[in-house]
Amino acid sequence: MMNEKDVIKSIATNLSEKRSAAALNNYEVLYNNINYVNKLLDNFINNIIHLEKDIENKIKISDNVNDEFKTNASSKFYFRDIIPRILLNDIEVLKKFSLISKGDDITGIDVKNVHFLKKEFIDYSEFVTITRQTLDSLVSDAYQMILLDEKEMNFHVLTSLKSFELYATKSIRQSLFNEEITHALDEFDNLNYNQRVRGVESNITKCSKKTFGEKLDFIFGEIGLISDTNFIDELKNLFKFSSEFTHIGYISTFFSSAEQTDIVFGSNLGPYLLSTENFNELKYEIIETMIKFLVTVYMASISKTLERIFCTKYSEKIIEEIEEYIKDLMGYVNTRNNEYYFFIREGLIQSDQTIELPCMCGRINNWKSPHDLSDIYCKSCGSKFNLIEVEGNPGYIMTSSGPAKVIGSDVPDLDEMSFEERKELFEEWGKIMSDTSADNKLKGN
Repeated sequence: MMNEKDVIKSIATNLSEKRSAAALNNYEVLYNNINYVNKLLDNFINNIIHLEKDIENKIKISDNVNDEFKTNASSKFYFRDIIPRILLNDIEVLKKFSLISKGDDITGIDVKNVHFLKKEFIDYSEFVTITRQTLDSLVSDAYQMILLDEKEMNFHVLTSLKSFELYATKSIRQSLFNEEITHALDEFDNLNYNQRVRGVESNITKCSKKTFGEKLDFIFGEIGLISDTNFIDELKNLFKFSSEFTHIGYISTFFSSAEQTDIVFGSNLGPYLLSTENFNELKYEIIETMIKFLVTVYMASISKTLERIFCTKYSEKIIEEIEEYIKDLMGYVNTRNNEYYFFIREGLIQSDQTIELPCMCGRINNWKSPHDLSDIYCKSCGSKFNLIEVEGNPGYIMTSSGPAKVIGSDVPDLDEMSFEERKELFEEWGKIMSDTSADNKLKGN
C-alpha cells in the first residue's frame, strides 16, 4: 500500500520528467475530416438561424400557441419573448465554437515556416474552453426550454445577472439593467442563502437541477434517450475534461506546455508537426461529439419545447422539418471513419497496377504498387478498407445491397453500363435475391 510520500513522489516525478508525445492518427485524414465537419457545423448554425426567425414570427401570433401561452393572464405568456432570445444566444455561442473549430491554415506552409503549425497550451486552452462554454450553455438552455418553468427561469437569469452586476461598469449597467429588472434583483437579494445560492424554492425562484450532470440526465429522460448511457457518459466526460482546461489545472498545463521534441512529418498536404497532429486528433473527436450532441439532444429539446408551446397544426410542421434535417445531417456525419469491403480479383494485390478504391465520401483512393496493407484507408475521411479476394474473373458479386463489381474484373463499372445493361444486371440480382429468400424460408420451415 502507498503512503503519502509515495503518492507525492509519483506526482513530482510525473510532473517534472520530459514526455515523449506520440502521434496516433493521420494528419491528412484529420485535416480533411475537421474541415468537413466544420462545414456541417456552419450549415447547422444557418439552419438554427432560419428556425429562430420562423419561430419568432409564428410565436407572436396568439392563435398559433396553446391556451396557457395566449395572454399575459398566465406567466407562461412571457416565454413567447424568452424562447427566441434563448435561441439567439445559442446561435452566438455556436458561431464562436465554429470559428475556433476551423481547420489549420496550411497555405504557404513549408519546412522553413512549419513552426507556425506548432500547438501549445494557448491552442488547447482556447479550443477546449470554448467547448466547455458551448456545451454548458446549450445544456442549460435546453433544460430551460424543456421545463418552461417560471421560477426555474427566474433563478437562472437572476443568478447570471447578479454575477454580471458585481463587476459591470456603470455604462454596461445602464445599457442592460432597466428599472424592472433592478427591482427583481433587489427581491433576489432579499432571499435567504439557501434560496439565493442553493436554489431552494422561494416565492419567485427555484432550481431543481444545479449541476451539469443533473440537467443532462433530465434532458435525456425527457427526449427519450435515457437508455443511451454511453453518450450521456461521453458528454459528462467531455465536460469534466474541458473543465480541467477551463480552470487551468495541473494536468492540462503540464500536458500542453511540457517540453518535448516536435518532429516534422511530411504528407500530401505538406509538412506538419507532431504537436499539430496530436492536437487535431483531439479537436476532431470533440467536434464530432459536439455535432452529435447538437443533432440528437439539442434539436430534440427544441422540438419538445415547440410541441408544448404551439398548436398541433404548427408544431407538427416545424418538428417534421427538424427531423428531416437531423436525418440528413447525421447521414453526412456517418460518411466519416467507416469500414468498407471491396471484392478484388485474386493476384491483383501482388501486381504493379494502381488499384482504384472509391469511398462513400466521394474520394477515389489510388492504391499504388507495392500495395501496403497498412496503407489501405481513405485519405479523405479515414474510412478503413477491407479486401476480399475472389478467384478468376468473376465480373460482379450479388450482395444484399445490389450487384458489386469485383475490382480488376474484365467488366464495365456500373455507371459505365448502358441503361439496358444495368436493367438486365439488376433483374438478375433481383431473381437471385428472391430465390435466396425463398430458400431461407424453406429452411426455416
